[in-house]
Amino acid sequence: MQEVRANTKSIPFPNLIKQSQLFAEGMKPTLYTKGDVLPEQGFPLFNRRIKPIHPVGVIGKVSLVSNGNHPFTGIFEGADSGILRLSSAWEPTTFHVKPMEPGMGLKFVRSGVDSANLVAVRTKIF
Repeated sequence: MQEVRANTKSIPFPNLIKQSQLFAEGMKPTLYTKGDVLPEQGFPLFNRRIKPIHPVGVIGKVSLVSNGNHPFTGIFEGADSGILRLSSAWEPTTFHVKPMEPGMGLKFVRSGVDSANLVAVRTKIF
C-alpha cells in the first residue's frame, strides 16, 4: 500500500454554521455509493460537500489477522491492506463542555471488488 504524503496538514474543526449543513445534506451518498470515491456534490450555500462531523482525525495502516476458528469467508479470512481512521464528532475541549464523541472508520482495500468498509460511532442509550 502506498503512503499518502501529499497533504499532512490538519484542518480546523468547522464552525456551527458549517456544522448545521449536516441537517440539510443527505447522508445516502455516504452510505450507498459504490466504490471508494464519493461523487462530487454541490451544496448551494457552500458550493461543495463538507464533512460537518468527525472532520478531523488520525489514520494508520492496519491488518486483520484471523485465528481461522470460524466459518466466515472473504475479508474475515484476513487482510494485509487496511486503513483505520479515528476521530471525534467535535473538537475536544479542556473544560469538558462537550464530551468527546469518538468515531472509527475501517477500510480494507481489495483487488477487483469494492473495499470492505465499516464505520462506527459511540451512541448514548438512555
